[in-house]
Amino acid sequence: MPPRHRSAPTPQARDRLAAVEPPPPAGHNSEATDDALIAENFRIEEQIKAASAKLDEWAAPHKARIKEIEDQLFARLTERKADSTKTDSGTAYISTVGSVKIEDQEKLFDFAADNWEAFKGEIKLAIGIKAVRRYMEEHEGNEPPGTKLSNFNRLNINRS
Repeated sequence: MPPRHRSAPTPQARDRLAAVEPPPPAGHNSEATDDALIAENFRIEEQIKAASAKLDEWAAPHKARIKEIEDQLFARLTERKADSTKTDSGTAYISTVGSVKIEDQEKLFDFAADNWEAFKGEIKLAIGIKAVRRYMEEHEGNEPPGTKLSNFNRLNINRS
């Protein structure tokens, strides 16, 4: 395939690009104040929300039509007692998705202990962060056996 060449931007595109100001320099030498950065953050978030709302409004009838198509195909497959249909345009198929809800943790724990060799890493047990922190407070900062606590810092910005 021959290499693609970009055509030169039109005069209108050059004007639009020139009108966009680069962001202010970052770091402690930045001319922007904390207040200006927070205000800019909220302004950009509001622009994104507005654009998302417009996209959602535009997409709503298309998503509704997709749902109608899926319902029709599902009904046709069910009526034919088929699990798939292959066409020139593509394949539609019915799949069964399962999910597991733990209703008795103690029984699951006993099962995992009794059947560890058969299932090993397929059985997942969990412990909440509050329980881990409580254990660490009571055990000189040591984590519960078999666990590893990791932390990360995140900046949150709230409106005043």
